[in-house]
Amino acid sequence: MYKIAICDNNKNYIEFLKKIIIDTGVISKDKLLFCDFNSGDQLLCSQSLDFDLVIMDLKLKKMGGFETAMKLRKIDRNFVLVFCSGVVRPEIDHFKAGVYRYLLKNFTNDQMVREMAEVMKEVKRTKEIPYVLCKYSSGKDQIKVSADDILYIAIRNNASEVFACGKIKEQFPYETLRVNMRLNEISQIFNEEAGFARAHNSYIINMAYITVINSDSVKLVDETMLPISRSKSKEFHQAFAKFSGAKYRA
Repeated sequence: MYKIAICDNNKNYIEFLKKIIIDTGVISKDKLLFCDFNSGDQLLCSQSLDFDLVIMDLKLKKMGGFETAMKLRKIDRNFVLVFCSGVVRPEIDHFKAGVYRYLLKNFTNDQMVREMAEVMKEVKRTKEIPYVLCKYSSGKDQIKVSADDILYIAIRNNASEVFACGKIKEQFPYETLRVNMRLNEISQIFNEEAGFARAHNSYIINMAYITVINSDSVKLVDETMLPISRSKSKEFHQAFAKFSGAKYRA
């Protein structure tokens, strides 16, 4: 299911956008779940914020579309963001929110369908990227963390802890990111196809961030050293050789 939030002052325009999205035919209607909001406050107070696409009117009342988008990005940076407006043109600051497209309300139907088709293709592509939902120590919200943001994942009691990098690490530098899943379950999501391999019963490693590999240990880009267990050594080295070979051929 693809969850789409449309936030606009005009209810008729929300319905118009829904029809346009369906008319693109990129994703079948029965796989689309629309959530309507008429203000930024209402959107941010939604019980569930795990949207695949957010279409935001820049000229919202009270809290503007850009401000709302920036607050939403603090919770989830993986959704596709689209700004729409009848009068406001793109500004440099808007790109801080990670906007993918601008839709002008004076577009013709044909223009809107063409633009929205590109948006929906990006939504579909992004949806296929594996991720886990993490809770962080100082907040109650969850954030999506995808493969590119993960160095490795380790067992912590009956759950797992994600050791992040990149933008997630910059956004939550001192947070502990926990996943309410066992490592075996996570290994089904972040498998060899996603670039991960199990070097030990206690953790899986993102092979893209290995800088040095020895017979019994690996070194990651942040200087973390992790041992490779004897029981996993052969399997892990084979997985890394396969990963490196595919990367070289690409």
